[in-house]
Amino acid sequence: MSVFIGVLIAFVIALLVVFGIFAPVLSVVFGLGELSTSDILPMTLMVFAAAFSFYFGGMAAGYRATNRRALHGAIVGVAAFAISPILNLATGQGPFPRIDSTGAVLLLVLIFAVSVGAGYIGGRRGAALYEYNQKYSRKPRKATGSKSE
Repeated sequence: MSVFIGVLIAFVIALLVVFGIFAPVLSVVFGLGELSTSDILPMTLMVFAAAFSFYFGGMAAGYRATNRRALHGAIVGVAAFAISPILNLATGQGPFPRIDSTGAVLLLVLIFAVSVGAGYIGGRRGAALYEYNQKYSRKPRKATGSKSE
């Protein structure tokens, strides 16, 4: 369940970043529908969007997992990359349509590696955040206010 929540958060953040924040820049300046392998800046923005979204998805998965929190964070990236080919095959397409050049394959591998790495780092951060919260939730609370002696 924690991996599912992490994948869902990663997809939502990626959609918001790519189609929300970067959409005007990508469509007006670079022509979003006309991306080619020579456009380095839009591809770099896509890699950063993947890193940003999978970091927070991995953090959510790491926080929600019961054990092996960093592993759950890394699995978010793997699960997301497994969902896409499965859906493509279910619709009768190839596993990775329009990935036909060496540059596109390298970009796909780069985004996969960045996603898994960011998910792992996010999972470690989620584990640290969970431990921090548990440390303070177990501690008895002191009464607030001033004592006059």
